[in-house]
Amino acid sequence: MGMLEPYHDDPIGRPQLAMPAPDIVDIKPSYVVAEVIDSRWYENPKSKFPHHFVQYLVAWEGYGPEENCWELFEMLEGTAMQTLVNFHHRYPSKP
Repeated sequence: MGMLEPYHDDPIGRPQLAMPAPDIVDIKPSYVVAEVIDSRWYENPKSKFPHHFVQYLVAWEGYGPEENCWELFEMLEGTAMQTLVNFHHRYPSKP
């Protein structure tokens, strides 16, 4: 028996939440940052020239916590600057 199971409607009848469609910006999907939850230093040890990068744990608007993910500053720089500023005001010692 496999680990996957067939989908079944909720037995109590709760509606399933639909995930919002992303905005399209420059032919690419763009998602809205709800909150920056954490930050960390990240290094790729497999890289020929390892560099340290700051990554942010992001919660996306309209998505559950299972969709939170680590993003580089460069990915958030244009669209989520105020959210990043708010995060660093709350946690000044974080990278």
